[in-house]
Amino acid sequence: AVVPTQSTGGATFTEVITWIVNNFHTGHFPDFHWAPMTKMCDLCITEYDMIEKFETLERDHYYILKALGMEQQYVEIHGARANPSSRDKDIYHHVTKYLVQLNERLLWDLFAIYRDDFAMFGYTPHFRIRKNPYIEV
Repeated sequence: AVVPTQSTGGATFTEVITWIVNNFHTGHFPDFHWAPMTKMCDLCITEYDMIEKFETLERDHYYILKALGMEQQYVEIHGARANPSSRDKDIYHHVTKYLVQLNERLLWDLFAIYRDDFAMFGYTPHFRIRKNPYIEV
C-alpha cells in the first residue's frame, strides 16, 4: 500500500499517521505492520510465556533462544543496535519530536487505535493524557 503524500522526498510522519487513521476508520489496515497487536494475537485467549518487544529485540531474542536451549544458534540481529529507540537514554524526547507534529485530533485518533496495545504491553503514552474532547459522553 502506498501512503499518499504531498512531499517530494517521501511521506511525512503526519501523512503516514493520517493514512493509518483513515484506513482504520474504513475498517481495515492495508498491511499487518500497522494493525494493533491485540487484534492479531488473541492476547486475552492465548497464554503466552514470552513476549518479544522491538525496543529490546536483541536481548529478548537471546532470552527466548536460551529458554529453548538454543542459545548456540543466536546470531546478532543486524541493525538492532542501530535502532535509536534501543539506545536512546531519553526515549521521551525521541518519541515526542514526532508526536508534536500531530494535531490534537490526530493524536487522539492514533491513541484510540492502539489503546489496547498500550495497556496490554505496559506502555505509557508520551503525551499528557486528559479527557478526550472528541468522545461524546
